[in-house]
Amino acid sequence: MSIGDKLSEKLSSFEKYNNKELYHLGSVKLGFTVTGRIVSGTVGFIVIILMLMVTFSSAANSIMVSELGGTKAFTADVSLSEVSGTTISGTLNSEGEFIEFGYVVDDVDWDLISNLRISHVDIQVSWDANGGAGGGRQVTFDVSSQNDTTGQSQNDGGNGGTIVTTWLVNQLPEIVSDTADSPDDFVKSYETSGEWLGGKFTYASESVGSIALNDSIDYTITFTYYMWELENIREIVEV
Repeated sequence: MSIGDKLSEKLSSFEKYNNKELYHLGSVKLGFTVTGRIVSGTVGFIVIILMLMVTFSSAANSIMVSELGGTKAFTADVSLSEVSGTTISGTLNSEGEFIEFGYVVDDVDWDLISNLRISHVDIQVSWDANGGAGGGRQVTFDVSSQNDTTGQSQNDGGNGGTIVTTWLVNQLPEIVSDTADSPDDFVKSYETSGEWLGGKFTYASESVGSIALNDSIDYTITFTYYMWELENIREIVEV
């Protein structure tokens, strides 16, 4: 038997199946007849729907990855580690005195430019009032960077206190995703230069009665920076 004869025989059998009554539900007049054609059509429809779902899903993943511009998609968890920086301490004796620090005075201990994985930096000044002139003293804490000399300014007053300025560099979410050719390239894609920070702490105003009394303030300026690390790097899809 030739291939044509076999194909003709199969088609004939399939047509007989389509016309065959498989089930009859209800009475003869009001019932519903399930034929082979209905079963074949239903199965074919389900197969087509499944194929379309797989096709669209694959296309969506391909578009997502190609738009990101890589050959492989990766995701990773972000963790932070704390690193303590330098400390500056001293005394300001009278209103108008100030201390400058960091890039303002070319202090390289505050230079974090070469550190490529900094999330953010906390710059802090703690100050205490000396003498018995009361709690009317006022201070100003200015923090900036070599790239942003305007920076941020905060005021405080009383007998002492703590001022903290948070300087954002490259703060990542808890989970990151992107594309790259390798895990190393994936990590490097998030690296960015740090900052050379600095600023000024000013004794802005003395207390009433400070002419006769010691009205100096002691200060300690320090900074802490937080470094990010990508952990549990895993590949999502390859295109």
